[in-house]
Order: sequence, then C-alpha cells, then structure tokens
Amino acid sequence: MAFLSKRTRYVLHGLAFLATAPPDEVVPFDKILRYLRDYSQKLTLSPSYIAKMFQEISRAGFAHAIPGPKGGYRLARDPEDISLIEIIETLDGPILSECCLLSVGPCPQTATCGIRKIFQKAELSYYQFFENETVASLAKGMTFPDLSSDPASSKTKTS
Repeated sequence: MAFLSKRTRYVLHGLAFLATAPPDEVVPFDKILRYLRDYSQKLTLSPSYIAKMFQEISRAGFAHAIPGPKGGYRLARDPEDISLIEIIETLDGPILSECCLLSVGPCPQTATCGIRKIFQKAELSYYQFFENETVASLAKGMTFPDLSSDPASSKTKTS
C-alpha cells in the first residue's frame, strides 16, 4: 500500500541524499538526478520532473537552490530539524480525519462511528511517527551509491 505519493518518496530520498553532504557543500543537480535515477532503477526520471520537485522544496524552505555553473542544492536547515511530517504535509497535504467509508461530506453518525474512531487513531499514530522522524534519521538508515566518479559507478557507501 502506497500512502505517500511517488513525488514525496522521491523528495524524501533526495533530501536524505543532501543530508549526507557537509552542511555548506552544494550538491550538483546532476548528482541528485543520478542518485534518484539509481534509486528508481528502471523508471526514467526526467531532469525537468526532478527540477520541479526541487524547486518546490526550495520554495517550501527545505533546500536552497544555488544558481550558476557550480550550483546545485543544499539543505536549508539542519537535517535534524526537518521532520518528515513537515515534508509530507507540504507535498501531499494535511492528514484528513474526515474518513467515511459510506458517504461523502459530513457524516451524521460521527459521534457513534467505530470506523471513524479507528481511522483517527491510525492517523494520529501516522502523524506522531513521522513527526518524530527527521531527514537526518532517514539518511542514517540508508545506503547511497558512490557518485563521486562517472555515472556508471556502482559502488555504494553507507552514511
């Protein structure tokens, strides 16, 4: 079951990848693109799609876009200070607690609906879990390819 959009999953991977760079280091866009293409394996990710995602996270304050020939991206804040719920809600929208399996709109049985209560508990657990996880904790549990040389490099490193 995919409860996060593909776009959000790519952004989480991209931000975790940026978190492995020293704080003031600018990661070139082509390196981010190579990493995400390596991650997605058989999917073809266009540079414009990834660029739009990174423009969006720059506008949201998660990364800084550095223009110019030596440009790229770097995290805008310490990776320990960026909670995953911030990113998820920015890209996928807020968690909705108006779950009704039988109707659209307000439910007349809200106070007595067992389904709604269960979904609200699940949403609360989801929110609390991702609120307590950060870009840093995400990056610590991942393995990243070594992209320091040519694009065909297949070595991996653990951050």
